[in-house]
Order: sequence, then structure tokens, then C-alpha cells
Amino acid sequence: MLLANRAEAGQKLAKELKPMVGNWPDPIILALPRGGIEVGAEIAHALDIPLTVFIVRKIGAPGNPEYAIGAVAETGTVVVSDATLAEERYLQRTKEAELKRIARYKRLYRDSEELPPLDGRTLIFVDDGVATGATLKAALKVFRQPDAPKPAKLVVAVAVAPARSAREISKLADEAVFLHTPALFFAVSQFYEDFSDQPDDVLRRLLRLGDS
Repeated sequence: MLLANRAEAGQKLAKELKPMVGNWPDPIILALPRGGIEVGAEIAHALDIPLTVFIVRKIGAPGNPEYAIGAVAETGTVVVSDATLAEERYLQRTKEAELKRIARYKRLYRDSEELPPLDGRTLIFVDDGVATGATLKAALKVFRQPDAPKPAKLVVAVAVAPARSAREISKLADEAVFLHTPALFFAVSQFYEDFSDQPDDVLRRLLRLGDS
């Protein structure tokens, strides 16, 4: 499968979601920035569902920041998949640094507003594609924590993911939709004709339209 751009990905995902969304209580799209915003905006427009961002930052291993050992969400929840690789001091220091970055994203994409109430709602996590899926898996795990909001349902809508990552993500969600789950996967960009990033002012406009 080769998608023209993120807009087409969102349109195709909306078609897949349309037969199901009527059975979901009070759905809301939580787009993972940045790529998920364009995709989520198309779904929000097609299905008349409110849109916002959910910000999660990866926690990399000491000395190897590209290897994710966990993540911190904008709720302050930290999910660690391999705590044996990091001391508590490292995790706390990294959490504080990433929360500062999250605050910048909140200013940029939500004008520093907090998330709307999520208890009892269907949360639809949207992204343009995942590789390992570490960030998305962490986002789902956040809402399995005792101190997290209690949504009615966790749904994933992702354009492209390697087969293994798709299976792992599906185990964490109540329902999951993927357009393409290739066995041979090098990068999300290989499945898009146009994978260029939109400027932040465009993304902000899409979020305002989706929240209206």
C-alpha cells in the first residue's frame, strides 16, 4: 500500500471506523503529534468527532536515547518497560526534562489548556504510522494505571505499522484499526508518496477546526 499523504490516510481510516463509531460512547480523537494531527483532523471531519492532542514523550535508555525503555505522558504518568536499564535518579531526571518539552507542546498545540474530561469516553488514539510503537503503547498503558482517567474504551487508528508492532498494540487496546501491517518494514515514510511535515500554524488550525 502506498498512501498519497496523511490526509488520504485519515480518509481511509475514517471509512474503516465509520461502521463502529456509532456504538462507542462519547468518542474523542487523541492525535499523537505531530504526524497524527493531520490524520486525526481528517477522521474528525469525516465522522464529526472532537479532536485534540495527547502528548507522550519517549524515555530513552542511558547512553542510548533512541532505544525506548519507557515514556512519560502529559498526565505525569511514567510507564517503564525495562526499569532494569535505568536508575531511579535517571528516570526522575529524564521525566522532568520531558515534562518541560511536553509543556512546550501543550502551549503550541492546546494553548496550555488541559485535556478535556476523559472518564467514560471512547479514546481514539491516532497516528500516521508507528515503527516499534513504543510511544503509542505507552499512551495506552497510561490509561491502565490506577490513577488515570477511566475511559469506556481504548481504540487505536493507525495508518501503517509493522506486523509485530500491530499485534503488540492490539493487545493493549480494546479495538485497533490498521490500514497496512507489512512484514517487511523499514520506515513509516516508505508507505507515503508525500511525507513532508506541515508547519505548526497549519497543525494548530487543524486542531482548532477539529475542536469546534
